[in-house]
Amino acid sequence: MNDLTGQMEQLANLLKTVRGAIEPLARDHRLRQWQKVNYDKHIDLLAEYGFTPDLKKSCALARKTIKQILFELDKLENEYGDLALDVSRQAIQPRAALTRTSQITREAELLEKPLLELQDHCRQLFAADEHARRLLTLGGLLPAAKRATPGDKESLEQGLRFFLLVTRDTPEAKGKSLAGFLEQAVSLERRLQALEFEQLPPMAVNILDGLRHTGLLACDRIKDYLDDFRRRPPGEINTLIQFRQQLNTLRQGEVSLLIEQLPALATRYGNILLDLANRASGQRQLEILPAFLGKIKLLLSTLEQGLLAELRTQWTTPGSPINPERVAAEHAAEFFTGIKGAVLTFKMLLQSLSGRKAISSAELHALGVEVLSNCPSHAAGSELEQTKLRQFLEERLFDFSRPFPFDLLFDYLKKIITIYGGRLEQAIHGHSVHEQNTGSGGAEGSRETTLARLAAKLEIWSERY
Repeated sequence: MNDLTGQMEQLANLLKTVRGAIEPLARDHRLRQWQKVNYDKHIDLLAEYGFTPDLKKSCALARKTIKQILFELDKLENEYGDLALDVSRQAIQPRAALTRTSQITREAELLEKPLLELQDHCRQLFAADEHARRLLTLGGLLPAAKRATPGDKESLEQGLRFFLLVTRDTPEAKGKSLAGFLEQAVSLERRLQALEFEQLPPMAVNILDGLRHTGLLACDRIKDYLDDFRRRPPGEINTLIQFRQQLNTLRQGEVSLLIEQLPALATRYGNILLDLANRASGQRQLEILPAFLGKIKLLLSTLEQGLLAELRTQWTTPGSPINPERVAAEHAAEFFTGIKGAVLTFKMLLQSLSGRKAISSAELHALGVEVLSNCPSHAAGSELEQTKLRQFLEERLFDFSRPFPFDLLFDYLKKIITIYGGRLEQAIHGHSVHEQNTGSGGAEGSRETTLARLAAKLEIWSERY
């Protein structure tokens, strides 16, 4: 009796499993939709768009096999139901019931072959459904658009690349989308703002700030341009966005409708991409964005990594051209050299004897070091800069009488400030950098330039935006 109960439970589970697999397939829209396709009418179209040639056969066999399995399953379930009723009423001997159970089980096992055949048919129809849905995407429809569009096929790819460049807005699209370019510009801007020019004279900081400002201005121009471009994209971009929405809507429909519309959609898509390619050819600002960002990044990395450490070393190294001690010593000695120096020494002596402040060579050297170490700027081009420089020097020469030696010392300090500032500019602007460039045939390489030339390029390119 235990054997009978166990075998009947196994049989019930087997029949339940078969029905659980076959009924969803009988109702599956992905299978039923293929019955509406006019295969004879669209035989060439189906082949052109990559559908397998035996879809019609698979559709018919799937439908037939489902009906066959359901018919056999109904019969087996009825037989099992009658047997279970007889067993519960004890209207059949256990041995006979066991024999009948085995017989029904063997008949149920015969469903394995049609089930495997149905699996193959369904797999093919499901794959065809997925293929049809993929065709109604910008990438999936591109080959058909190329076939439907005469002329240069590369133009269609160029149009699609332009569209994706403008519309992509995902993290993995960095460097391949306007959103990615904008993120790069924001990141570079933050890093430039965070730069600290510590342990350097204000004059050097002022020059470095000028370079920082060049980079920040370039970032601002890129951000403004991209913000404006993304808010107001070309009309061709909106046209393809609408077309993509149309594809998304059609992709939800039945495959019979999709197949009929594929040729017209491919032609329409090709025309849109050609329009986008024509639009893209005039967007020079977009083409140079990667290179523009690369130059800003090079400026930033030069300031971050090598230049600042080099300047700090040179500033404190005796004998360095930008060491304030050296510059001040060179020119303090000159100040009191020769006949002119002798006259100045004599006049300074008279100044001191009369109780007014004079200055010696050592004191002039110390004053020069202090001025060079603290002067904010050597460039006095604008009226404001001239005023600031004059105020700075007047504070240092407050105790000296006018016109002598005040005017003489004033001119002397302006001279060494100019000389020292020029050396700082040479050390900073003349700093060597290796700029990446793409040669003929797309071969990449690098060429040596200077920080000044790099900054000049950034200024020129910024004007284009």
